[in-house]
Amino acid sequence: MKLKIIVNGSQSPEDFKLLKSTVATVASLRKTAVLRFTSERLVIVSSPSSTASGSSVLHGDKGQLWCTIPRDAFTFYSVVSARDLNTIAMECSCDMLHSILKKYDKTINQGNEGDMIIKLQSMPEWNANTSQASDGKNGSAARINPMCALGVTFEEVVYTSTDANASAKSGGGNSGGIKTISHSFKVPARLLFRTQDAKIQEPMINYTQLMMYRLPAPQGEWGRGFQNFLRRVERYSNVNNIKLSAKKFWQQEERTASQETAGDHAFKIVVNELDWYLEICWNGPLDAMVQPENIQEDVQDSRAPAGADPTHAADQSLFIEDSASNTNDPLDLPIENTPEAPQDVQPSKHEVIIRCKDWKVCSKLYDAFEEVVLAISHDESCVFHCTLPRGNVEDENGERAREYGQVIYYMARAKKI
Repeated sequence: MKLKIIVNGSQSPEDFKLLKSTVATVASLRKTAVLRFTSERLVIVSSPSSTASGSSVLHGDKGQLWCTIPRDAFTFYSVVSARDLNTIAMECSCDMLHSILKKYDKTINQGNEGDMIIKLQSMPEWNANTSQASDGKNGSAARINPMCALGVTFEEVVYTSTDANASAKSGGGNSGGIKTISHSFKVPARLLFRTQDAKIQEPMINYTQLMMYRLPAPQGEWGRGFQNFLRRVERYSNVNNIKLSAKKFWQQEERTASQETAGDHAFKIVVNELDWYLEICWNGPLDAMVQPENIQEDVQDSRAPAGADPTHAADQSLFIEDSASNTNDPLDLPIENTPEAPQDVQPSKHEVIIRCKDWKVCSKLYDAFEEVVLAISHDESCVFHCTLPRGNVEDENGERAREYGQVIYYMARAKKI
């Protein structure tokens, strides 16, 4: 197998920002993560070790982060493997990789324009003592994941000034010099076998009771206010869990005066721990969508391709939206545009209790991306879906949008409501 990718932060700052933000977020969650290189993209997965058991359903109170970086985000991208889609999967330290990216970013900010090259390197000396391991029960040889390294190199150009006295003695002028420093790093990585990689699957979310919000754009008019709303709960260090509460009002008179700006929806964070009750409400605008129960089945059927089996239909629920799609999906229409919303029903409420630690991750993600969607599956899970549009590209078929970079954070409920 072979792997070589090249990144240039000065020529493509937005693409480098996507890579750096993704690795930084993953490194803040856990010490290690899975890097899955394929012919089309790099997928970075931060998942609890228990998910290697093969279950793709969110469980316990652990969050999973799935990040997608398209191949055209790199200046050069080459992956060769005997597996399907040329897949190479490995587990490595994202904290170390993040430190390297920060050093490279520092050189870019100082005016350097060099490439950062990442290669997969064989490290036989790291595998000398682990080629075989004896199973304590029957003495048979157990397969040990081979160790390798992600070799990272880049150059830094430094401008130096010559000492005046030394320059005078040598008969030269007081001119500066140019020095090139070569940086080289090796990030240890453990290659995953095909069966291990196959067990790492993206979580499913329940569409039975699902509400989705397109959050205010971070750089828009309401972005700063919503960022403060996200971080408000961080003031309270002793809070372990919070409840996200989203409500759809079907009748105009059900809204309070403070909810006029938000339209027909109310969204709040509820703290209810240690005999302490607090509601943090968002009173700004919300672009929200709720799926009425009477059309859920029709919507899911329309999304499934002809001849699709139930298993394939379930796989379609892994994704909130097409990362490169600019067209309106039927689910994206406001509820007022759906057929005959009943006027005599109670407000539609969607709530879930999640860890406060997970919500802090969401507040960090919100700043780094341009489009953010929050999905709440009632009393089951929560999904924070971030995308970074990357402009358009022209080919033989005309102009088309480049595949978005994505970071999707899946959060299981901390406990039942």
